[in-house]
Amino acid sequence: MKIFIRIFVIFWLVTIAMIAISPFLLSSSSLPDDRLRTLPLTDLQTCAKSVLDRYLQAGSQELQQQKAACYSGVLLGPHGVPVAGFTGRKLSSMEIHLVVDVEGSRSVMTRSLFSKTYVALPADPDSTTPYIYLATVPLSKRAIVASQLNKLGRLLVVSGLFSCLVAAYFVRPIARLSHVAEQFGKGDLKTRAHPSLSERKDEIGELGKTFNQMAESIESLVERYRSFLAHASHELGSPLTRLNIALALAKRKAGPQLEHELGRIGYEADRLNGLVQELLLLARLESGNELTRDIELFDIAALVDEACADVSYEAKEFGKSILIVRGEPFQMQGYRDLLRRALDNVLRNGLRFAQAEGCVQVSYFQSSGSATGTILIQDDGPGIPPGQEEAIFEPFFTLPNKNSEAIAGGSGLGLAIARQAVLANRGVISAQQLSGKGLTLSIELPTAGETPSPPRATA
Repeated sequence: MKIFIRIFVIFWLVTIAMIAISPFLLSSSSLPDDRLRTLPLTDLQTCAKSVLDRYLQAGSQELQQQKAACYSGVLLGPHGVPVAGFTGRKLSSMEIHLVVDVEGSRSVMTRSLFSKTYVALPADPDSTTPYIYLATVPLSKRAIVASQLNKLGRLLVVSGLFSCLVAAYFVRPIARLSHVAEQFGKGDLKTRAHPSLSERKDEIGELGKTFNQMAESIESLVERYRSFLAHASHELGSPLTRLNIALALAKRKAGPQLEHELGRIGYEADRLNGLVQELLLLARLESGNELTRDIELFDIAALVDEACADVSYEAKEFGKSILIVRGEPFQMQGYRDLLRRALDNVLRNGLRFAQAEGCVQVSYFQSSGSATGTILIQDDGPGIPPGQEEAIFEPFFTLPNKNSEAIAGGSGLGLAIARQAVLANRGVISAQQLSGKGLTLSIELPTAGETPSPPRATA
């Protein structure tokens, strides 16, 4: 259960409990009610007049007979003193105050409690007699239930709003910080906690400050890494160029006895040159310099067919194959060359780890009812160790290959470049290890829609 719901429910229940027990703690307090319109005022006025007439004509001999029929009414004389026949009735302080109010205003006064209502009125409003009639009108069970349900409904609404505000006060900054952390995790290294969070004087403020410090340190490390990668790749390029020139001159001057050694030097120089080119491409992708070209609309089916056809030539040399098992065309807007490079790298990675005479299966389709297209590339190799699904996309991460030594062992940059190329196209690449089925790489891409803005560089 989310912390917002927990805090909300706890505060709500506590508030309800405190308000619910307040009538028992303050039992002498009257409860406001709108029962005046339902009171039998006409009957009470008739009873009051009748009791007064009987008292004035026959004294107090028959007054007791009127009490049950007239809501146990009491006839009071001046200063709220019960007249003869009602002298056994002792008035409470609330009733005394109610009678005093009637004497001063000569109008009907009421006071409501939980299950009854006290009504005080002049016994004869048409005369100046000081007699007051005080009756107790009981509330029916149905009316009591309705009244309590009405109060409970108001209680639920008021306490619910209060609890929601309190819970939002505590949880909203945490939710905002969580959003900032999510953006940072997606590669936006410039994101920081808002000053309204980091400047707070509580634990949340300390958390915001700590997050900003951590973000600055990570951004600095990543920037230094990118700078080192770019400079190292650039500095290696010039010596390699001179090495290739010197190697070409040596081949012209050397005799047949050095042909094997020079050939080996040339092979290693080519591999080193390829590594430098991949480092430069990765550095450009991570810095965003490779995203200056225009975004174009292209068809995924044609792109996948083209990539599979090119890699198939290499696959045949080693007795392996590329097979498209599902093809549902869809279009997208993005950087076609970068996505083609990503597919080449993923397909060659699958061939490298596929079994002897194995097959790499390719599927592409658009998810039903979604604006997302998917490309799946699955090999039949040994897969990867558990927990390495994200690590394989890190630069220079390599795994041992027992199935084939003919295909180049790889530099450990292919999948890192593929991830950056997919991210540049606003997509996501992920790995999934299926038991007994090798490794499956999934590329999810947004299908053609509104023209996207150029994506930012990511770590």
